[in-house]
Amino acid sequence: TGQRQLLDGMVDGARLFLEKYVGPDGTLKRHGKLDDDYECFTAWPLVYAMGGDEELIDAGLACWNGITRQWTESGSVRDEMTRRYDMLHLSEGYVGLQNSALADPSIAENVERACRFADFYVDPRHGNYDPVLRLIRSPITGSDGPAFSAPCDYFLSYGHASLHPVVPDLEPGWDKDEARHAEIQRLYDEIVVRGDVPMNLAITGLVAHAYILSGEARYRDWVLEYVDAWIERAATNGGIVPDNVGLSGRIGETRGGQWWGGFFGWSGRYGVWMIFHALATAIEAAWLLSRDPKYLDFYRSQIDYLLDRAVERDGDLLVPYKMGPDGWHDFRPLDPYVVGHLWHLSMDPRDWARVRRILGGATHGPHAYHYAESPNPPAPGAEAWRPDGPADWHQVRDDLVGNKFVQNEAPHLCWLAGDFPEWPDAAVRATQRQVATASERLRSADYEHAWRSQTVLAQNPVHAGVLGQMAAGAPFQSYNGGLWIARLRYFDPVRRRPGLPHGVAALVEQLSADGTVVQLANADSDNDREVIIQGGAYGEHGFTGVRVDGGATIPLAGNRFAVLLAARSTARLEIDTAPYSHAPTYELPW
Repeated sequence: TGQRQLLDGMVDGARLFLEKYVGPDGTLKRHGKLDDDYECFTAWPLVYAMGGDEELIDAGLACWNGITRQWTESGSVRDEMTRRYDMLHLSEGYVGLQNSALADPSIAENVERACRFADFYVDPRHGNYDPVLRLIRSPITGSDGPAFSAPCDYFLSYGHASLHPVVPDLEPGWDKDEARHAEIQRLYDEIVVRGDVPMNLAITGLVAHAYILSGEARYRDWVLEYVDAWIERAATNGGIVPDNVGLSGRIGETRGGQWWGGFFGWSGRYGVWMIFHALATAIEAAWLLSRDPKYLDFYRSQIDYLLDRAVERDGDLLVPYKMGPDGWHDFRPLDPYVVGHLWHLSMDPRDWARVRRILGGATHGPHAYHYAESPNPPAPGAEAWRPDGPADWHQVRDDLVGNKFVQNEAPHLCWLAGDFPEWPDAAVRATQRQVATASERLRSADYEHAWRSQTVLAQNPVHAGVLGQMAAGAPFQSYNGGLWIARLRYFDPVRRRPGLPHGVAALVEQLSADGTVVQLANADSDNDREVIIQGGAYGEHGFTGVRVDGGATIPLAGNRFAVLLAARSTARLEIDTAPYSHAPTYELPW
């Protein structure tokens, strides 16, 4: 009941949002940063694709077009793509465009966009990509090609990049002295902005999306080629991915051979989170397109590199989050999402053991970046993690915005482990509170987020995370360009649209390398409902058999089958599953 209330009720909050912030032509009445504007609508097509109201996909696409027109007029967008931006923000904003294909892959303008956007990287004529050295030529790219100069103040003040070892430490007030500021800007352009960084791996999601939509092999080839380049760089760097590669292809080229200190890299404020979000996007894309286990092995090796350097303090398993001149430091708990995402891809018991090690290795909270959420530049030492209260992996938080939703991945993993039977109710209640909070803010005339650019985003009442976890067995979608890694997907054959039919809800109870257990419920007291179940978001999982309510096995073939649910009935399906046995496609059942 709660799941259906969420699916059916989010459109009411969406209407409040549209009334307050969106004009009749889809343009926004108030802006955040460019990526924040797009992020407001990332979940709208995905909720529709799970069975939400059609208004969500229609409004989401209209707003995407309106935002693009606005930023084109302001000069930040050309050919519908951001002219130059870092891949952290660029990829955050374009996940919604990828999700739109799950809602409706036949929208011609979106198919054309997907290929055109991918070509800004795949086609070397645009200058972003060097096909010989297999590198993206700057952390700042887009439809205008790579940037070799970018403002330094924010990134250096907030610790997102360093000039080490050329400038070991920036002195206080450097940005107030005109001559010194000019010198630091010149060094920043030379050291930080020229060459490749791991964050650029986030573009693989958009390119993989273009391949699934178009079937053009060059997109698949590019994803595998680019990820392979980073695998090789890690192998030559002692097993850990470096965070800066010069235009010659040499690691640490602008830093005298130093492999750390780069843009959103290992010395940065959110280094582990930034790097692993991009790695997750790249590995899920490469694995989906190739099914070559080397990609999972690479991601696994990066996790193990940190775990091998873990320490135990006061009952807590802590891994190093930063690299500096004195080695690895800044020890914090490893976010369970990092390992859980790998397990969802591999279904390998050894990866589940890694999840268990992380979950079991925590006596204290809070989460890793609890002390790194200030909108102001951090003071030295202010953001160091420290034990503060007991660890509670069963807490489903209702106060999250944007990429922080990954903090709710641990409770879902506990549910799948059988350790948290109350999770479905807790997850629904938390999401209901989140939607209610957003609606209250929308009715308020004076709400402001601490990060002012996120004021509008924090009032978004449409959330896909818990719905995906419950109905699809999906981890939270990687925020930086991630595809949707789901075990199941649903279609309504009567209305010929994606998603669960009216009145139908689903709860994935168990996942394994060869099986999926899901509970279906039809709350409609008058009507039977037929639902098509598909293996994976892109039809990538096959089915070989199913048992309904413990009955005999019914043989299956392919990646879809239909179930007829009587009015006011439930059915528990034990589905024999062959993960990643089919090529990915956006094709609809009809």
